[in-house]
Amino acid sequence: MQGPCSKCGSPDHSSKKCPGIKKTVRRGPEIRVCSVCGERGHNSRTCVLSNPVKAAEKQNKIALKIVKKCSYCGTGGHNKRTCPVLHPGKLVTLIGDRRKCSHCSKPGHNSRTCPVLNPGKVNLRKKGWRRCTNCDRTGHNSRTCPELYPERFRIKTLRSKGKRLCTYCNQSGHNKRTCPGLNPNAAKARKIRMSRTKALRRCSICNSTEHNARTCTQ
Repeated sequence: MQGPCSKCGSPDHSSKKCPGIKKTVRRGPEIRVCSVCGERGHNSRTCVLSNPVKAAEKQNKIALKIVKKCSYCGTGGHNKRTCPVLHPGKLVTLIGDRRKCSHCSKPGHNSRTCPVLNPGKVNLRKKGWRRCTNCDRTGHNSRTCPELYPERFRIKTLRSKGKRLCTYCNQSGHNKRTCPGLNPNAAKARKIRMSRTKALRRCSICNSTEHNARTCTQ
């Protein structure tokens, strides 16, 4: 037997079918209606009746979003950087999805590494690995070359091994906030704090802090 409604106490219906409860209606995405013409899709600022210039600008923006056009000549299929009107000699051609060199029209490279314009750069780019333009070795570029910048190469090697370094002095053991060269007071406070919380390990044979019993010479 069905009990009375828990909302209004009536025995004629349940709480799910109670007429006294206002049901929440889920609305879909809001579509704005123009207050001038009553049409959907625009407002009074971009209405054809009140402001035809703004309405035309909005239609042009919608058309440009659908088909991207060049900002210089207004035609599709290219952008301003490769516009044939602005740059007649820089026509970009495609083979399938691959771009061709703008100088020799061959795929696999661009004008910067073209064998016709720069024959010396052909041997530097082998398949699978990029090479340094200074020493012709793989694993780094000219910005981190060990011959030009040995300190940069040392930092790059240490960071690639997972070692944390200070971003100010590039030394390990602290960060920029507690760097002794940038903030000596914070570095001193850190050393005192570390000495209090971390006990020094000593050798059980000679009581030295420089080694342990396994590497003791005595």
